[in-house]
Formats: sequence, structure tokens, C-alpha cells
Amino acid sequence: MSPPSLLARRRSGHSRLLLCAALATTAWSLVVLHLKISEARRGASAAVVVGPDHPTSTEAARVARAPTRSMEEGRMSAARPSDHVVFFNRVPKAGGEMLVLLLQWLQGANGFRHVRLGGGHVRRLSRLQQEDLVEEVTMAVRRQAVPVSFDRHVYFLNFSRFDRQSPTFINLVRDPAEKALSRYYYARATANPRNPDLKAAPTQATPRRRPDDDGSFEACVAEQRAECSFAAGRHYDLAIPYFCGHEEFCTELDNERALSVAMDNVERYFPVVGVLEELNATLAVLESTLSYFFKGVQRLYFDELLEPHKNRNRKKPAEISPGTRSKLESSLRLEYVFHRWLRSRLLRQHGSRTSEGAPRIAKYLGPDGTKRPPGLGPVGNSL
Repeated sequence: MSPPSLLARRRSGHSRLLLCAALATTAWSLVVLHLKISEARRGASAAVVVGPDHPTSTEAARVARAPTRSMEEGRMSAARPSDHVVFFNRVPKAGGEMLVLLLQWLQGANGFRHVRLGGGHVRRLSRLQQEDLVEEVTMAVRRQAVPVSFDRHVYFLNFSRFDRQSPTFINLVRDPAEKALSRYYYARATANPRNPDLKAAPTQATPRRRPDDDGSFEACVAEQRAECSFAAGRHYDLAIPYFCGHEEFCTELDNERALSVAMDNVERYFPVVGVLEELNATLAVLESTLSYFFKGVQRLYFDELLEPHKNRNRKKPAEISPGTRSKLESSLRLEYVFHRWLRSRLLRQHGSRTSEGAPRIAKYLGPDGTKRPPGLGPVGNSL
């Protein structure tokens, strides 16, 4: 090969290398430009603060903010209890059947539906059981075209943990000693051992009855038998779990955390917690606070409901002796703290209502049966 031909070939190869380098540089520049344009577009669409001369950017910002605002509103809505769904998670032996009967009678006149839920023999639920109950209530509400009320013996259930709006909870409580008395005699009048009302005491040996033992509640407390004695740290189906929830500590007697959680839940989810010994105030506050469901409840109870459904036990004594009551108040210390707090709250609500000029019902049904409508037995002996 001659020298000129070799030189020409070398020059041709060098030109090809320069051309490839130029093409590669151009391609890389285009990639960088494309990335910068894409980043700029994303920044413009996500801009929140825009000038008045850019209406399209303002619209983009409004659309970008809308989903965030909607999600926040959804969370707030789920956090607020529903005004159109009431859940009465009944404390046993506290007059709940009477209030359920009133709801059943009022549903037609007030345009709502009352649903009695099954499964009340299981009060403390597993996580899966809680979810099932939440879905059962949610589906029942969806099937109804009107507001709905429910009742069941069950500990407080936090619907928001399952991304569902909570119903408005209500409940009715009773003096802890009177409740223990009622449960004791109910256990003797009811033969069903599966009833959880009969399993409130811890498992321990029960002493053999003496020949002179009359089987009374007073004797049972005096001898500290398992069925009518209460020991701190043990677990019982008392009032506090119905406001605390399904955690294990909620059923532990004299657990300060359980009391605190119960009080917090009352303030947030229970606009009204009635007290059986303050029935007049209970009905007045229910009618005033939840009028859609309880409109007319005072007139219905005092003027028309002459013989409500009861778990009647005529053998139960009407009163607890001071000595027995003192022992129970000592062993049920936090239950009494909670009960007195609920009573004080109810009376404040009632006092606020009456001070605003709302009409009052003169009749009063006391625990001793005084000033009661004709045909009604004493509360202490009939619920």
C-alpha cells in the first residue's frame, strides 16, 4: 500500500471517531435536557404558592391540595361519633332491660329502628371478634334507611381502630354494692351456669355452708366467699370494662389505668351515661341530648309504662346493711370512684338543662320505690 493511501485511510478513521463522539455528546445533552424539563414540570404541578398571573398553576395547586383535604375530612368524620347510630353496650344488672324496652317502644314514634344483637354471653372479645362485630353493626346500618340503635352486653368497642365511624355510645350504671347484691340473687334464681353473670368471682374453693347459714348475701360477704368477695388484681365483669374495652387490664380490679381509660372513653364516646339511682335525671338528659331517639321518653315511662319488663326476684332483700356496704365499698374502691364520677357528671348535665328553663318531670322513681307510678315495683328488687 502506498503512503498516500495509508494516510487517507487514517484520516477517514479519525473522522469517524470524531463523529461518534459528537453524536454521543449530543445524545447525552438531550437526556439531561429531558430530565430537567420533567423535573420542572413536576415542580410546577406540585407548587402550592403561586402568583396571580398564572391561573393554570393555581388550578393545578387546587387540584393537588384537594385529595389531602378530603383525606383529612375523612379522618375527622371517622373520629366523630355518628349522630344517627346509638349503641347501648349494656352493663348487666343495672336496669338495662327497662331502657331497651323504652327504645323498642319509641322506635315507631321517633322514626328509627332498634336492633338487638346476639352474642351477649361473650363480653370480652378477641381482635377478630371485635372486627366481626364492627362489620355486623356497619352492615346493619347500611341496610336500614333510618337511624338505628343497637344493644348488647359487650365491653366498649373502639370502631375507629377498624377504620369505621363510631356510633354514639350510651349506658346505664348502678351502685356497685346493689349490683353485686342483684347478681348474687340472680345467680340463685337462674340455673344456667353458662351465663357470664354467674362467673364474676375468681376461681377458688368455696367454704361449705354452716348449718345456720341462711344463704343470704350478708352471710356470703361476711364469710368472704368467692362468689361475693372481690380481691384487687383479680379479673371481674364489673362496670369499668364496659367503658374501658377489651384489653386484659380493663377487667382487673383496682387498676388505675383501666379507670383512666374508661373516663377518657366516656368523655369522648358517651354523651350520656345514666345512673339507675338517678332515673329521673337519666331520662331527662337522654331526652335532651339524644332527642331523635329519646323524644317523649319521660312521658312514656312515667305516664304509660306501668309494668316494664324486669328480671324479677321477689326473695331479694330490699337493702344492704351498713356493715356489708362498707366492706363492699372498700373492696370495690375504684368502681365506686367511677360510679360517683358518672353520677356527678349526670347531675351536672341535668342541672345545666334545668337551669336553662327546660320542663322537668315532677315524678321520681327512687331505689326504695317511693313516688313511683302505679304498678311499678321497687327498682332495687326488680332489675
